[in-house]
Amino acid sequence: MSHIEQIPPELTWRIRRRVLYPDQEFGKAMLEDDEEGMHYGLFHENELISVVSLFKKGEFLQLRKFATLEHHQGKGFGSELLSYLLNDIKGEHYPKIWCNARKRAATFYAKFGFTETEHTYYKDGYDFVIMEKILNQEFQAVKINN
Repeated sequence: MSHIEQIPPELTWRIRRRVLYPDQEFGKAMLEDDEEGMHYGLFHENELISVVSLFKKGEFLQLRKFATLEHHQGKGFGSELLSYLLNDIKGEHYPKIWCNARKRAATFYAKFGFTETEHTYYKDGYDFVIMEKILNQEFQAVKINN
């Protein structure tokens, strides 16, 4: 049995480090603006196993530091968490949500309607692509015409 709730940023750090930065110092898992974000955690059998953070960046939303403990990956927990988050923001009227996705995770985000942009980069040994999901169709119409 699993459940999802908003959590304080410090609860995300252990999982972020373990999954995203296993060979780096603990501080790498912390973000300067963590206090400004909304942080979601998925608990399975009362253990926090998946986390994701959401930040308002101007008129858009940015998804950051999505991590699921390795032995729970591939079991649908990340999908459950991302579905919950996307449903939670539906009424907020932001034009889009975007993320810096590791290239190997691009197909995961694509299942939720995220599309790859032309912006890619390499950092900390990983290839990244910026992906986005249009949340407001009016924004899409403006984007296409400009």
